[in-house]
Amino acid sequence: MEEMEFRGRSVKKAVQIAAKALGVDAEDLQYDVLSYGSTGIFGLAGVKKARIKVKSNQTEGSKNEHIEKASVDPEKEEPAVESTEELILNEAEKVGKAVLRRMVDAISPESTITVSKSGKHLRLCIEGGQSGMLIGKRGQTLEAMQLIIDKAVRRLNGNDTRLMIDVEGYLEKKKAGLVSSAERLARKVGAKGRPASIGYLNAQDRRIVHLALKNDRKVNTKSVGEGAVRKLMIYPRKKTKKKI
Repeated sequence: MEEMEFRGRSVKKAVQIAAKALGVDAEDLQYDVLSYGSTGIFGLAGVKKARIKVKSNQTEGSKNEHIEKASVDPEKEEPAVESTEELILNEAEKVGKAVLRRMVDAISPESTITVSKSGKHLRLCIEGGQSGMLIGKRGQTLEAMQLIIDKAVRRLNGNDTRLMIDVEGYLEKKKAGLVSSAERLARKVGAKGRPASIGYLNAQDRRIVHLALKNDRKVNTKSVGEGAVRKLMIYPRKKTKKKI
């Protein structure tokens, strides 16, 4: 007896989808409920779908009959089934955009949100409205929204989607400024031979500096301290003594 998993907004909907896919009546299905689903956070419905495992009692004859009916009537054809990765990314998009919309509406309801996807990467861009308030001092409001949405998506979906929130291209401008400052400070450290700090940075900004100076032969970078925000130091490299 074949077992298959189906999903729906509710257990009842999942059963209906399974019955239609298998070409049998819902009453003929044997199934186990794997998950009843979740309404999510902020009262957002359909965030986590119900899941059932179906044991089909249909015979080979009923399978063939269903296939013949489908081939005769093209309007009854089933849509292409999404891959697991596509389902996860689409669910992450739904959750992330809905939660972000709620937060943005509290500050700048006239702003729009656009979504772009690539592989496991999901980017939500906020445009128009009170962009300065959405970014906050030194990007603190934007960083807080990023943290909340990232945790919401991971908590509800349990996946490794890489999610990024941006406002009017702020992150790219910030990255360019951070790289420029790091390179300028690295030249100073290399010339004077004394360490210097570029400041206290979050994990994402520290990674930008580490990568920017990775191939610099005159300096090394190191994070100092504990917690999410740490001090990033730039040290001069020790000169190797030439062998005589």
